[in-house]
Amino acid sequence: MPGYGEFPIADARAVGEFSSTYEGRHITLLESEITHPPGGDGFVDIYDPCVFGAQGVGVALSAAAAATERITLDTEGIYVLDVVASDDGGNSAVAGGDLLYINTTSCVLSKISNGATQIPFGIALGIITGGLTERICVKVHYDPSLQNDQRKWFTVTDGIYNYGFHTTGLLEEGQSTGVAGYFDAQVDGVQDGGIYAHGVWMEPQTDFAANGSLLVVCDAGIYQGAGDMSGARMVMQQYQCILSENPTSLHIFRINVAAAAGTIDAIFAAANPASLAYTAGTAGTGVVGTIPLATIVGVGLVYIDVHAAVA
Repeated sequence: MPGYGEFPIADARAVGEFSSTYEGRHITLLESEITHPPGGDGFVDIYDPCVFGAQGVGVALSAAAAATERITLDTEGIYVLDVVASDDGGNSAVAGGDLLYINTTSCVLSKISNGATQIPFGIALGIITGGLTERICVKVHYDPSLQNDQRKWFTVTDGIYNYGFHTTGLLEEGQSTGVAGYFDAQVDGVQDGGIYAHGVWMEPQTDFAANGSLLVVCDAGIYQGAGDMSGARMVMQQYQCILSENPTSLHIFRINVAAAAGTIDAIFAAANPASLAYTAGTAGTGVVGTIPLATIVGVGLVYIDVHAAVA
């Protein structure tokens, strides 16, 4: 196995200190192991902001004339660097203390934080008007973050109500529309196939064995431990379509069961009769209308009758 920059190959040295200058903030790598701005000759220049590995960042302390040269990067210093005053939404002023990110391909610094193209680089120590590119002081900070990993793994240990990932949004008094967590999928361009804003899937593995317990893909609810709910208008789940034109079709739910039997037992599984406001009786009287229930492949649109009273 080859080495990495100036660092030796595996098992080439005994256990012990290798380098701790300035708490190990200086890292020396080959020019070919560094991603940097393109430059005139294609090689790294002194004071270029650079990327190494998946999330390593630093500033080059020398220039190179060949890919085989060793370049030392400072991963924690303060440098005057070009910064573009923009974020993921477009032009955005830079203020002192703002978090800055580096594009992993072009090495441009900005406030754009899209994890597909950016990783954390440091902290702005200057002010730039939105849309401009200016040189300001930047505190470089090598800070790998799980938030930039596309996929995260958390082992949930045995026990009641243990969580793999848990966030809490504190909704303070006076909010007209409070949202504890928000996912926003911005759809653009001509797209083919299904487009899903948010997906939740349960994936049983080889050694999984069902033991009669519920398998619930998404669990949501309201638990009142305190407070006054007497004036609340409770809705367990809300869907909204705010459209400027009519779509080809509009459904509340779409179901695709690909099980051995290929059918569902019922639309609802009521934990107790009151859960569905169930009333014993025969078919209702006084049909007052119909509601479109489902569009079924091979059958078409089917309806349910709405009754004014229970017989």
